[in-house]
Amino acid sequence: MDNSTSESAPEDIDPYLKERNEGILYAFAKEDHRILTTPEIVEHVDLGRRQVERRLKDLRDQGVVGTRKPGRTRLWWLEAEVEEPASVQYPILKLIQERLSLQLIVIGILLGIVTVVSSTAAILFTNYGFSFYFVDFELLLQATLLFSMTAVMFLLTGGLVAGTVWLFDHLGIEIRYNPDDSQ
Repeated sequence: MDNSTSESAPEDIDPYLKERNEGILYAFAKEDHRILTTPEIVEHVDLGRRQVERRLKDLRDQGVVGTRKPGRTRLWWLEAEVEEPASVQYPILKLIQERLSLQLIVIGILLGIVTVVSSTAAILFTNYGFSFYFVDFELLLQATLLFSMTAVMFLLTGGLVAGTVWLFDHLGIEIRYNPDDSQ
């Protein structure tokens, strides 16, 4: 395969590529020279040679690495810089992304913030005579009540999901869902 046809634009590169191939890409950063052989890359990862070769070929097809085989040994080099996604740079985002209970709790917290803002507006509206021509006081109170009830619902549901997951883990119960399994 010609390297000119396999190159991808940087925005076309999968953002989780660096996370999945961390050891392989780390090998290029760790070595003193920019062109590596497959055995040199294998030294930096906990994978077998065949797995490393397969991943390198995938990286080549995505335009991340280039390759050439001038003799018996194949040479590899980086062709593109791979940016890490925000969930790798900030592990809390990855944790939230992977756990339903945390997603529900974060939504509950955000709705709680909206509740605080809308209730502050309602207080200013009534006590200090501020008025907005497009906001009705009763509508603002109803919205505040709705936001607060929804926030509590999300927080309780997130806690319930987290508690259920903990209980299942504690009891050793494993639930798997695989839509590809045909019975």
